Amino acid sequence: MHNIRIVKTGINVSKILDQLKKYPEDWNSESKIESAKSCVDVHGFPQIDVGVLQLVIGGVKSIDEYVGDTEICIPTPAYKKHTHIINFLKRHFKKYNRCGFLSLPVGKGVGKHIDIGTYYQTKDRYHLSIQGTYEYTVGDESIIVNPGTLFWFNNKLEHAAQNVGDSTRITFVFDVPHK
Repeated sequence: MHNIRIVKTGINVSKILDQLKKYPEDWNSESKIESAKSCVDVHGFPQIDVGVLQLVIGGVKSIDEYVGDTEICIPTPAYKKHTHIINFLKRHFKKYNRCGFLSLPVGKGVGKHIDIGTYYQTKDRYHLSIQGTYEYTVGDESIIVNPGTLFWFNNKLEHAAQNVGDSTRITFVFDVPHK
């Protein structure tokens, strides 16, 4: 495989998942979280439709700028709460940029897309799977991803995800500058 590379499997992500469960309000908007709290998956995690929990986001200097074309990176308030994933990043990577968690309900998918903008041209994109099983496709290559798997992929090609497991898929997506 040239467009997907598994870096490591069997990573213990339990403390990361515990922090996600401790701060469910960090996902999406407050109103979505309140309604999601009453519906949990088989692991006790709130069901959230294609949720996003950003820790470091992209920024712009003016309204007419495209965030994919800037190098601005801004920590969110959630950044200070999710210390286990930040410690993981600091232990394994010298530098990282934008990052966050993505959730995907059982049976749902994220369609093929390419990360567009000058920001992405100098970054490598990684996933660390936290919960659930999903199929990840990049170009014509596909893998099944289980919790505790760290992988790199070529986000300059079309890529997509499909939750094929029995629980909400949660993955941590992050960018690392090219060496």
